Amino acid sequence: MTHAHPIHGVAYATTGTPTIDIPMELHPRDARHHPYIGAVVDYLWRNRLVARTPGVMPTPRGETVPDNIALPFQFSSHRVGEVPRAGPYGAFLGNAYNPLWTEFQGRATKVAVKTLQDQRFEDVEPYVGISNDSKFTLASATNLGQGLTVDRLNQRRSLLQQLEDARREADPTTRNMDRYREMAYSLIGSERVQRALDVTREPMPVRDAYGMTIFGQGCLAARRLVEAGSKFVSVFWDEYGLAGSGWDTHWDHYNRMKNELMPGFDRALAGLIDDLDQRGMLDDTLVMVLSEHGRTPRINNARGGGRDHWAQAYTTLFAGGGTARGRVVGRTDRHGATVTERPVSPKDVLATAYHLLGIDPHTLLNDRTGRPVPLVDGHVVREMLS
Repeated sequence: MTHAHPIHGVAYATTGTPTIDIPMELHPRDARHHPYIGAVVDYLWRNRLVARTPGVMPTPRGETVPDNIALPFQFSSHRVGEVPRAGPYGAFLGNAYNPLWTEFQGRATKVAVKTLQDQRFEDVEPYVGISNDSKFTLASATNLGQGLTVDRLNQRRSLLQQLEDARREADPTTRNMDRYREMAYSLIGSERVQRALDVTREPMPVRDAYGMTIFGQGCLAARRLVEAGSKFVSVFWDEYGLAGSGWDTHWDHYNRMKNELMPGFDRALAGLIDDLDQRGMLDDTLVMVLSEHGRTPRINNARGGGRDHWAQAYTTLFAGGGTARGRVVGRTDRHGATVTERPVSPKDVLATAYHLLGIDPHTLLNDRTGRPVPLVDGHVVREMLS
């Protein structure tokens, strides 16, 4: 992988936006943003602009299973020190196509120590360990509140619908929020999504295979959501506590990689791929491990040693969903500093993902000005395909 933007470009790595700068990355509502890949998949399927996957059974009892769910919690919501980062949002498709975020219900059980310049974080952290009763929920979308029953809610909904019909005729631009409201109502009456998010229903050997961390159990919940019928699920390894934490190892690189980051990641990814394979789901499920950039090939002089941003050469991982097993695409020099063979851009990866999902990556969407733009300006990486 290689590109020219060594900043925290989640929005660059996961959307069709052709370029990125720091003001964009720190402003999710910047008008230049393009929609997140999960938002695009949701939009195309919801609006019947792409065929549903052949052979997938409809959701039982008419219950809605959202096609764009993100775990473990709202992006950038559990860090301090900076504004929220851009990336996983609906952009010009509208807020109705933002992911439905889960909430984490549980306890962190193990301590992590992190530094950021002169700041130090030492506290229990869920990315290192969580309690066995931990799970995820869409509580903010489905909590009725004290004393409000489903029957009373339906009466309010009927009255609201009459008012909304009149409003919609006067202002057709509100239809996106109508769609979001309808999904919220359907989730209130549905237990299917909540059951899928409740990983405590799984046997402990299965949970242990993913690792008892928020990322590992998030990957397990993602598998359960796919089984329930969701078409696109994202699990983020987000900053926690300190801004500039997560995989941003400018300081204390080796300690954090060995004790905080790699154990949970290795176990979660291996557990997910093995579980999907054993259940006969891997060939039909695309697993993507994406990052906005890599790290410098040389260690810096920061406290504990660190590695800084490096977009000239880095790696992404893929499994299942029509990708070839055991294949490596591209090559770097011996330092891992520059690409010497078959450079691939983040846009090529997105184009390949759309292709494997049965979506033409050059499908046109209308941006905020009504101008048609392609989903992504990239090329399918044929060497990745089985």
